Amino acid sequence: MESTEQRRELAAFLRSRRARISPEAAGVLYATGRRRTPGLRREELAALTGVSASWYTWLEQGRRIKVSRQVLSNLAQVLKLDGVEAQHLFRLAGEVPPSGPQPAGREQIAAQYLSFLDQLDPLPACITNYRFDVLAWNQGYCALLPGFAELAPGRRNNLLLTFDPDFRDLYPDWPQVAEHVVALFRGQSADQLARPEYAELVGQLAAESAKFRELWERMDLVAHAPARQLFRHPVLGQIELGYVKLRLADAAATLIAYQPMGDDGLTDRFGALVAAGQLA
Repeated sequence: MESTEQRRELAAFLRSRRARISPEAAGVLYATGRRRTPGLRREELAALTGVSASWYTWLEQGRRIKVSRQVLSNLAQVLKLDGVEAQHLFRLAGEVPPSGPQPAGREQIAAQYLSFLDQLDPLPACITNYRFDVLAWNQGYCALLPGFAELAPGRRNNLLLTFDPDFRDLYPDWPQVAEHVVALFRGQSADQLARPEYAELVGQLAAESAKFRELWERMDLVAHAPARQLFRHPVLGQIELGYVKLRLADAAATLIAYQPMGDDGLTDRFGALVAAGQLA
C-alpha cells in the first residue's frame, strides 16, 4: 500500500465491515461483556483472522504495514465479504484481486435477457461470457453468420469462429480482426488463463491455427473492441455494422447488439433473410 489515502480507505472499509457483522455470524462462540458499538471487536476479528490484536489495530489505523494475500483472504472470509467487496479489499491493499467466477453458462442467463434478444430481431445480437463462448443468440445473429446454428455447442465461441476457415471469409479485414480479438481475449482474461477451461481453449486454438500461435506469442493487449465491424456476407454483400456491448448485471456475461452503419435498408434486408429462413 503506497498511498496514504489508500491506506485510510482500507482502514475505513475494514471498520465498516467489522461493525456490520455480528459476533455470532462471524463464529465467536463466547461473546462476553457489554458492547458500546455493534459488530466484532478488533481483538475478535484479529483472532479469527490469525493475526495479533496490535497488528490488526495498526491496520485499522492506516499504518504502513505489509498485508499478505492470505491475511486478506482470511479477512474476506471472516467478514463474509461478497465477490465485489473482496475484490475491493484486495485492490485497496495493493494486491491483484482473486480470480473471478467461472465463465457463465446459458443456464445463468435470466429469461428477460433471452426475451430481449428476440425483441432485437432482425438485428443481430448475442450473449457471450468472458471466455467468448456464445451462450445465446437471436435469428438475426444466425443471419449474420451463416452456418452458426449448425455448429456443435463447443464450437460456438467467438475466438474459435475467428480462426475457423469456414467463417474467416466473412471478414474482409481478417488479419486485423484476428490480431484484435486475440489481444482483447488476452487483455480481458489475464487473471483467468490458469483456469482449465481457458487453458483448454488456448491449447485447442494453438493446435488448430499457426496464425493464432503467432498472435498469442506476441502478447499484445487491448482493453476495448472497436465500435464497428466489416462483413463480407454471401447474400448481403459487404456491409458495415456498429455494435455495443452491455455487461449483464446478474451474470458474468455480455450482451452484444449490432446495428447497420450508413445503410438504412439493411435492417429490412436482415428481416427478409430471417423471414425466408436463410440462416444455414
